[in-house]
Amino acid sequence: MSEAALVLDAVVRTYVQAGAKIDVLRGASLTVMPGEVVALLGPSGSGKSTLLHAAGLLERPDGGDVLVGGKSCGKMNDDQRTAMRRQALGFVYQFHHLLPEFTAEENVIMPQMIAGRTRAEARVRACELLSSLGLGHRLDHRPARLSGGEQQRVAIARAVANNPKVLMADEPTGNLDGTTADKVFGELMSLIRTQRVGALIATHNAELARRMDRVVTLHEGNLVAG
Repeated sequence: MSEAALVLDAVVRTYVQAGAKIDVLRGASLTVMPGEVVALLGPSGSGKSTLLHAAGLLERPDGGDVLVGGKSCGKMNDDQRTAMRRQALGFVYQFHHLLPEFTAEENVIMPQMIAGRTRAEARVRACELLSSLGLGHRLDHRPARLSGGEQQRVAIARAVANNPKVLMADEPTGNLDGTTADKVFGELMSLIRTQRVGALIATHNAELARRMDRVVTLHEGNLVAG
């Protein structure tokens, strides 16, 4: 069996507000395999974003561990965590967060060059990914000249450009109309399969969740099946 893309091992996250302790994550555990797509459900305020931030090494858990591609991240320093995010993690948000002054192709080239690829290598990869998402004719368009669905496709291409082991997504089609959301989500699923990326996708959309491999729900700080 291949190594897990992502493991959350009894992750704990606690905040203090107005002197009161709030246990958001109480030992949440999860394993995501390469090419597997896991839907993360839970009502607003349940801690889905906190869990994604911990899994994506954007926040340090107060207990437990996060393993990415079999590597424990719990004792990594900030520089090591930053390097791990750059090399092994991809992020897609509800809003695309593209850089407006750069073209679609440049938005996908940039993170690759930061990770150490030459511009020529990064350009080939960007063209390949954008073309696979139906944007081969829009490479030189800036975000303002792209539709909402096209902007989100560029964001998806950017997220997987560095061949991450894990893709984190937070309502990745939440800003799109139903028809466009359905198409973009289908393309995202196809890309995850072909790139063999493990994916954890937070959503409120039960229909989208049913299209994923399995569903976990964040309930009272723990992850439960279904």
